[in-house]
Amino acid sequence: MKRTLSIALVLALILVIVPSAFAADESTPADDPIISEVVAYGSFYFIGTTAYCSGNVTDPNKSIVATMTLSHGSSVVGSWGGSGTSSVDLEGNCAVVKGQSYTLVISGTVNGTPFSTTPVTKTC
Repeated sequence: MKRTLSIALVLALILVIVPSAFAADESTPADDPIISEVVAYGSFYFIGTTAYCSGNVTDPNKSIVATMTLSHGSSVVGSWGGSGTSSVDLEGNCAVVKGQSYTLVISGTVNGTPFSTTPVTKTC
């Protein structure tokens, strides 16, 4: 009888503890406005001595202000901006010099919070 009661108590504890370990944290629901889903990318390619740049910033239902900048060293050779809600597409082209390296970065804010992409560098 004691053994049956002990087993029953252990099973009852397991049934109480295990589900609570997998329960969602109610303080951070999936639609929490603090959690950002910003996705930003930029790329560029050369045709002759022209650089063609494009990029996109996406974060559902958020206010986005973004600038895409192509630089050679510390000199900006092209800059394009945009703003919108949920998604912003950026594109532009500019003259470049063969044999030189250029870096593309997209930066800005999403609902006032700053972001910046990892720089992409290529040689013309």
